[in-house]
Amino acid sequence: MDPVRYISAIILVAALLALAIWALRRFNVPGVGVPSRLKVVSHLSVGTREKLLVVRFGNEDVLLGITPHAITRLGAAPADTARHLAENEADKFRAELESRS
Repeated sequence: MDPVRYISAIILVAALLALAIWALRRFNVPGVGVPSRLKVVSHLSVGTREKLLVVRFGNEDVLLGITPHAITRLGAAPADTARHLAENEADKFRAELESRS
């Protein structure tokens, strides 16, 4: 095998490996990088480098405040609470819209 083909093959294999690692991390495949019990439910940027994050850990949703220097636990609730609140608010909003039309 001549050197050009050898180097090309190494570059191709390295690129495919990098693509596979990126895809596994990007799509949060369970067991790769992130434990399956931990999941980011929602995130919101509140500044250039500050975020609010809702992380589901087991049966609990935890609200985290993230800055460049610290991560602070702001609150927690059972995992189903947020879903029920969102459904109730959506129903109230829908009823309000229907009453106005």
